[in-house]
Amino acid sequence: MKKHLTIILIGSLVFLASGGQTLARSSGKDKVLTVEEIKAKISKLGTGRKAKAQIKLRTGEKIKGFVVSAGDDSFAFTERDSKQTKTIAYADVVELKKSGGLSTGAKIAIGLGIGVGVLALIAIHVKNHLFDDFKPFSQH
Repeated sequence: MKKHLTIILIGSLVFLASGGQTLARSSGKDKVLTVEEIKAKISKLGTGRKAKAQIKLRTGEKIKGFVVSAGDDSFAFTERDSKQTKTIAYADVVELKKSGGLSTGAKIAIGLGIGVGVLALIAIHVKNHLFDDFKPFSQH
């Protein structure tokens, strides 16, 4: 029983330790999206005040706001700060991110925090229970 518990604990430690590093390394530059991918993302996002997004245009300008309406070649977008609505061609968009959620860094930090907490609980359990019957100087 103790051998199985030890193997499970070691496996869990290795999994958690490597998982956090893999997750941290996987964040890289996103590829440039095609017009069809932009249309699909806008369609999935929907319209209205809850359709929040951050858009990077070919000019390098980044704007935050929400999608008001979507057409065949363009969509209407209201900027968060100025409250002005612009019509933006899908072809002018380089990057589109849904906004309002947690950033990748925040998600990694939460995951690593949970992993460290689980490791601490496992270490406490091992310390308190794995060596219950261990008697190094017992005489028979």
